[in-house]
Amino acid sequence: MQTSEYLPFDPHVAPKNKLPAGTVDCHFHVFEDPAQYPFTANRSYTPSLAPWAAFQKMNDAIGADRAVLVHPSVYGHDHRTLYDTLLAHPERLRAVGVLSMEATENEIEKLHRAGTRATRVNILNAGGNQLADAQTLAKRILPFGWHLQFLVDVAAQPEIPAWAAKLGVPVVFDHFGHPGVPDVNNPGFKNMCALIREGGAWAKLSGAYRVVDPANKWEAIAPFVEAMLNTRTDRLVWGTDWPHPNIPAPMPNDGDIADAVFKWLPDAELREKILVKNPEILYDFAPFKA
Repeated sequence: MQTSEYLPFDPHVAPKNKLPAGTVDCHFHVFEDPAQYPFTANRSYTPSLAPWAAFQKMNDAIGADRAVLVHPSVYGHDHRTLYDTLLAHPERLRAVGVLSMEATENEIEKLHRAGTRATRVNILNAGGNQLADAQTLAKRILPFGWHLQFLVDVAAQPEIPAWAAKLGVPVVFDHFGHPGVPDVNNPGFKNMCALIREGGAWAKLSGAYRVVDPANKWEAIAPFVEAMLNTRTDRLVWGTDWPHPNIPAPMPNDGDIADAVFKWLPDAELREKILVKNPEILYDFAPFKA
């Protein structure tokens, strides 16, 4: 278990722009009181508190009306935080769980009723799944119309996109594919982009600081954004990745993260597609009504 210092999120959020009505923040986590929601012993990091109330304050400030809770690896397969958060905010939230290989149909159905629409295959952090688990999980989730969300390093394993395309369910890549080599010409990143272009995958414009130098993230990530916008814009979604767990300094500011969207997506119609319409399709939200 990692014991290095953990960076808390920046609570000062003052964006210059307001996101479009109906925006879905497609990637966030909550870390509640561990006395009530204990962490798994098998984890890569120990987070600071990042409760729902703090997330809601941040999301309201940037203008995101809806969000997708991604179950973090520090809870393993214990979904109590996910259930409780979803049940408290059923219209605002959907979720991505982390199914164990022993998950039953009844367990998946319970998660589905609560608002879960995917399971995550996280091979980068302890507490996640193994890559080979995806084949079994794909068969389990197929009847529920879920997708598989991958936290993988496409640069380290460039064959993953083509392999994932054969699983028989939609697939989504976190954080620009999380390439460990910050080069848009890396074969793994190019393979992921090719799969998106063919309509075989989705990807998240999120976690720039996980891909490039955190101190120079907005300039350094621009070629990756451009490359993904040149695939299929109807297969892209966006998220803050709040509270930005387990990253090197400096801690990003969520107001800056929201403002970066207006540089990446200068056209209002494109912002509406990626921030509002695409997530409604991927996560089964009803069309937004102000």
